[in-house]
Formats: sequence, C-alpha cells, structure tokens
Amino acid sequence: MIFRLLNWLGFTGDRLAFPGLSEANEIEVAVELVPPPDPDRAPPRKVRRSAILGLVAATLIFLTPLAAYRPAIFHYYGLRDCYSNLREAHEEPGKLIQFCASHARPIYGWLLEVSLRRIDTIRQLQWIRMLSALLLGAISFASYRLLRRIGWSVGSSLLLALWLGLVPSAQVMAGWAIGWPYSVAVLMALGAFALAEAALAAGPPGFSKVRQLLASVGLLAASALVYQPNALFYLVPLAAALIARSGPRQRDHVCWVLRHVAVVVAGLSLAYAFMRGCYAVGIFHPSARIAFEAQWGEKLRWFITEPLPNALSLFVINDNNGHDRIAYLAGALAAGGFLIAGVALEWRHRGRARGLVWLAGLLGLPVLAFAVSLLAAERYATYRTIFPLTGVLLCWLIASLRLSFGRMGSGVRRSGALLLIGLALLAARRRTYALLAVPQGNEWGLVLDGAKKVRLEEGRPDIFLIEPTPNDISTATIYHDEFGSLSTNSDWVPKEMFKRAMHDLHPQVPGLDQRYRFASGPRLPATGRFDVVIDLRELRSLRTEN
Repeated sequence: MIFRLLNWLGFTGDRLAFPGLSEANEIEVAVELVPPPDPDRAPPRKVRRSAILGLVAATLIFLTPLAAYRPAIFHYYGLRDCYSNLREAHEEPGKLIQFCASHARPIYGWLLEVSLRRIDTIRQLQWIRMLSALLLGAISFASYRLLRRIGWSVGSSLLLALWLGLVPSAQVMAGWAIGWPYSVAVLMALGAFALAEAALAAGPPGFSKVRQLLASVGLLAASALVYQPNALFYLVPLAAALIARSGPRQRDHVCWVLRHVAVVVAGLSLAYAFMRGCYAVGIFHPSARIAFEAQWGEKLRWFITEPLPNALSLFVINDNNGHDRIAYLAGALAAGGFLIAGVALEWRHRGRARGLVWLAGLLGLPVLAFAVSLLAAERYATYRTIFPLTGVLLCWLIASLRLSFGRMGSGVRRSGALLLIGLALLAARRRTYALLAVPQGNEWGLVLDGAKKVRLEEGRPDIFLIEPTPNDISTATIYHDEFGSLSTNSDWVPKEMFKRAMHDLHPQVPGLDQRYRFASGPRLPATGRFDVVIDLRELRSLRTEN
C-alpha cells in the first residue's frame, strides 16, 4: 500500500525521486509535465482518480508537520517568553509591538499580540502551536508547487517539501508558540520569489511586470519586518531554480541570479529604510542590539564552525555539552561529502562551465542565505535563524543525491527517499517532544503545583522559588535557549510564570497580584519564613537521557 501511494505521488520511473543521468550524460532535473486529462476525452473514472490522487498528495504534504509535532503541540507547557507575552498582550496593549519594533520586527509584534489576545491560559497555547504546524505545512506545500513550476520532478519536489517541514529549524518553530510568525515570514518570502520570477521571465516589458516586481520587493520587505533571517528564504527556490536551469550560455544563469539578488537587496533595504525612518521620528526606539559586525574574519570563522555544521547535520542537533558530538559531526561531514560529490559529477557530465556555476551557487547562496546574521554584531548560532541556510543546502543535497544514485534501480531510489523522510519525521517528532515540550512542561508543572498550595484566604502568603542551575536540567541534551533549555534560571521568568499559574488557577479573583508576596533566587534565604517554597532544583529528579 505504501509503495502504491508513492507510485501515485510520483516516486516511479527512472526520472523521479532521484533522477539519474540520461544517455547523453546530462542531468535530468526537469521532467516533462503530463497535461491533465481532457474531460471531453478521458473517461470520468480517470478524471476522478486524478483529482483524488492530487488531493491525497496535497493532504500528505500539508498535514505531515501536524502529524510529526502532534505530541509536542498538545503537551501542557509554555516557553520563557510565553508567560510575559501573554500577560502583556492583555494588560499592556502595544508593548509587544514596541518591543519587537525595537529589534526592527514590528509586524512580528503585531501578529504576536493579536494572537495572544485571543487566548487566556497556558493550556490554550496548544492552538497557537497547532497553527504553527499548519503554517509549516503551508510552507511545504508552497515549496512543492514552486519546485514543480521551476521544473523539478514530482518525487524530488515531494522529498524536499516534506523534509523542509521536519528540519531542526522547523522543530523550533513548531515547538515555540510565540514563534508562529516566523512561518508567516517564510510564506511571504516564497510569494516574493514567485512574483519576481514572473516579472523577470522572458517577454516584452510592461506595466504588469513592473507591478509584479514592485510587489515582490514590498512583500520581501514585509517579510523582513516580521523576522529578518526568514526573509532570506527567498533564496531557497532560487537555489532550486539554479539547479534546474538549462542552456548553453552560463552567463545567462549568472545574470538571472544577480537580478534576483538585486530584488533581495532592494527588499531588505526598503525594510531597513522604513525602520530607520520610524526610529528617526520617534514612532519606535531602536534596541542597543541593532549593530553591524566589524570583525569579519572572526565572523566567517564562527559561521564555518557553528551555523554551517548546524545546517548540514539534519538528523543530529548540536549540544552545548557535547552529547552525540560524534554523530553530529558525522552527519555534517556526510552531507558535505555528498555536496562535493554533486559538484564533481555536475562538472564531469555537463562540463566545466556548468560545474563552476554549481560551485559558485553552492558557495555563494548559503552565505547570502545567512547574510542577516552575518551582518548583525551577534554570534548566537540558534536553529531558528538558519532555516533559509538549511533550505538552500537541502536543495543542493537532494540534487547531489539524485546525481550520486541516479543509476540505481527505481526500487532502491524509492526506498531511499522513504527512508530519509521516515528518519526525518521520527527525529522531528521525538526531539520536539523530548527536548522542547517535556522539559518546559516539567518546569511549568512544578510551578503550577506550588501555586496550587497557596491559600489566598489565609492572609497574604509569602512564596519563594528556588531557581534551577544549568546542572539541574531534566534532559541530557541542551542547546543554547532552544532544545533542552531552562526557562526559570533568570531574574524575571519565575515571577511571570508564577503569576500566570495563579491567574490560570484563579481567573475570577480580582487584584490577584496583591494577594501574595513572591520572591525568587538561587537559594533559600537563611532568614525569613515562607508559606510555600517551590524548589525547581527538583528538575534533576525528572531527568531523562533524551
């Protein structure tokens, strides 16, 4: 049944899942599209069957992220910023917009505030996480449609589209309720590419093309005002199109890429000018974190040693404590080896000029896809900032796998594609649940249990929360403030978390914040009496080896 479904979806024949080399040793990236059946000629049964199979394919692509992240989506937890952001959305309207705008992301702040105003409890964050998973499905489906229009085969397009929704960056976006606007930025970037490609296509110039080009630049600027790093997802379909392009004049390919790069520069420049204008007239105030990099040599070394291997290692994540370090490096090196092999095979079979185009694209587009973080004077290699970088590398990785295994039988290629997606789905499902949902749920559970012990009818109780240390994490793996991280080892999160717990337990009590006294610190004070003590060092007793 599985293989029949794969056959229906395009994992059949010699030119699909991993298209091989033709008899002329040319890469068969683009496949001839079979026109839809003519209702006047085709039997109604075939028309219905084609429609059903198309619906099955669309459903598979769209719902795969939801299926992968379901355990994490419906787990009972929040993340460090969820507690304060939820309160601010209700009690201090406009604060989230101002804060995000200080980091040049005003649309992000607006989307966040609008969504959080519609929920009242931490449990309801599950609906926002579900929205995030559905948006990831929309990204996969939009990518699939773009790849098909570009000329990729059904199988390769399906493989890339499904994989995009399961990479570590997507896992963070699905597991963080407050990260759902990141997906909106990606969808805007994909739309900007589609508009720009239509405007730059061959044909007589006209007002419609100018309008499409301006719309592309505007949409890309809006994407940057949501989340700047993800605006560069524009480069993912660009990389896929460069791989699929054919023709003897390599200079035409270079000029085509440069025109698209000009669109990217124009869109980001427009967003930058808009925010500078807002800062100049006092609508928003810039954060001190907005600064440009000055040490370019050190920044390049950092890029090669941290973000790049994070993007290359698709199945094993990085870890601050070196957990699974060998597997992580092996995964990055294996992906890098296939990329080099792909360039060599392209050079060998299609000539030096085409090989140089591939090499230039492989070296240049990943750097450009990470340009926002390279320009910023920060060096914090998080997975949420490398989604475009991962997507660009994934395009070349699939193309390289297609070249490397193109001469193998169709059954082997189908099995390989199924194995890759199966591993990606299992890794995404397990990691998001075990390293995002469970550890954050453990912290929230301890705070909520402590809040349940508070007796508001007995005067004004004193509560003290003992903050955990990094050694108290409930997972073996931890990476920065994402996978396996702590929320409560800070000055402000414990207070916000406890306040949210009390609100969720006593939603009808007025002036709730004035009916108790709360303090927190790394250890219980020697003097003073507390009615309730919440010891988050107990997290270590909940530790798992995930």
